[in-house]
Amino acid sequence: MSNILDGLNESQKNAVVSIDTHLLVVAGPGTGKTLTIVRKIAYLLQQGVLPDQIIALTFTNRAAREMRERIESYSGIAVRNTFMGTFHHLGLRILRENLDDQFTVCTREDQVAILKSIAGSAAKAHAGLEKISRAKNCMEALDAQDRDLHGAYETALHDKGLRDFDDLILMPVELFRNKRINELFLNTPRYIIVDEYQDISPSQYHLLRCMTGAHPLNRLCAVGDSDQAIYGFRGADIQNFLTFANDFTGARTVVLTENYRSTKTVVAAAEMLIKSNTRRVTKELQTHREQGRPVMMISVHDQRAEAEYIVQEIERRMGGTSHFHMAGNNEPRDFTETSYGFCDFGVLFRTNAQAVTLQEVFEEWGIPCQLVGERNASSRRLLVEELRAQLDAFPERMGFADLLNAAADEARISLTDRGLMEAVAVTYHHLPTREALKAVIDELALMTTADAYDPRADAVALISLHMAKGLEFRVVFIVGCEEGLTPFFPAKADKGDPDIEEERRLFYVGMTRAKDELFLLHARERFLHGRRLARTPSRFLSEIPEELAHAEVVQQRPKRPKPPDQPSLF
Repeated sequence: MSNILDGLNESQKNAVVSIDTHLLVVAGPGTGKTLTIVRKIAYLLQQGVLPDQIIALTFTNRAAREMRERIESYSGIAVRNTFMGTFHHLGLRILRENLDDQFTVCTREDQVAILKSIAGSAAKAHAGLEKISRAKNCMEALDAQDRDLHGAYETALHDKGLRDFDDLILMPVELFRNKRINELFLNTPRYIIVDEYQDISPSQYHLLRCMTGAHPLNRLCAVGDSDQAIYGFRGADIQNFLTFANDFTGARTVVLTENYRSTKTVVAAAEMLIKSNTRRVTKELQTHREQGRPVMMISVHDQRAEAEYIVQEIERRMGGTSHFHMAGNNEPRDFTETSYGFCDFGVLFRTNAQAVTLQEVFEEWGIPCQLVGERNASSRRLLVEELRAQLDAFPERMGFADLLNAAADEARISLTDRGLMEAVAVTYHHLPTREALKAVIDELALMTTADAYDPRADAVALISLHMAKGLEFRVVFIVGCEEGLTPFFPAKADKGDPDIEEERRLFYVGMTRAKDELFLLHARERFLHGRRLARTPSRFLSEIPEELAHAEVVQQRPKRPKPPDQPSLF
């Protein structure tokens, strides 16, 4: 193992070597957060902490796999006994180790089906599920009517041998409170590292308090950024981040401010935007990168023109490889000094409905794209069901790889899904076949749409602002920078007023995904809620100083005349 502190700045070094107390690492975007966590785990191992005494909690299973690969590649130490995964994955592990109850984790589709059978309609089922999930995440009481629905739902779950995602946090909390955790866990000191701490829910916070209090030598390292707290609508509470020092006695705070990702222009524009928020840990991001191009603020006619503008900008950088270029776009290429791949471009949107026109235009002009979140959830569900069937039958003569391939063939999953399954399976190949199969089933069942992004695909990423957190692209386009979309105003009045500070944080997350160039697009009219509506630019655009931006108005193209009817030959 090379010197663990090599190549780190002073703040990163402080974060790595501070292991004797609780620690809050305030990590701004692009400040080497993952690098710091990887080196910290390597440092803990070097200091004699055993792999199974380290718990690293990430926001997605994909992030956990990448972290494990980086640690093993850097340290040369196999850390398969170190837990790396999401809160829900950890909760499931705790339940499997401490309960004899053999249950199955149900999917959202299962939940909706159960609630529909109770409530009588899909609309009531979805509304009820939202209330029940929020109550579990926030550990809040429901009103009388919702309590009855919740009680019937829980009875149905138990009768079917099911538990939902939220139970994977609440049930371990109850085990700790009732002292039903096994002695080995309670007698072993642990170092707990939590990524994206600003987005944990109250129930996850309570689980952490239970875990850190389980042994006097347990230490918590929370890593995150109050300016990137974007899941309040799911029950996440930014206050947990802001009051960390009060919650954990003797805690230290280290702030990472050196941005290694973005140009000076992008960093300065994002910083000026986020300063309008009040609920935050104040910090000043810095970067040694070049000044870079100005932030481009583009006004277009409608969502179709928005998508076509993006296609043209990608074409200019790629050198005209798509049907768009060959169809007569003869504008000169301005980026001959730089080579690009399609994966260098990210198109970010606030609502999934915005992706429809984007995908249509990309497909029309032959530009490869991956719509993240669209990845066939039903395909993965079929795979999990087939793996469970293999587990029930469990042909002893078949090895682990053979069982996986048989299930994949039977479920007829795509090559991409097969690659995802194989990436998960690598973590468990050392286990006995039956145990390994169970572990793969559990992890696949816990995957969310955020795990669907494939960084190896040479395709433009079409991705929501929420799912873009943790990613970076050389060129970023944020579409729909309009009042009502960014910030987002719900169509239904009963959804309440938007949290403008959270909406600004979400926009900040989107801006800081850009390494070299940032485009902010807004339409003058857009088809929304079944109507064509006039639009106004987002208030967030006015918070970016004029000296950092360049505004451009793209005029509406005249409609092509309809070609004359061709006379029939018959």
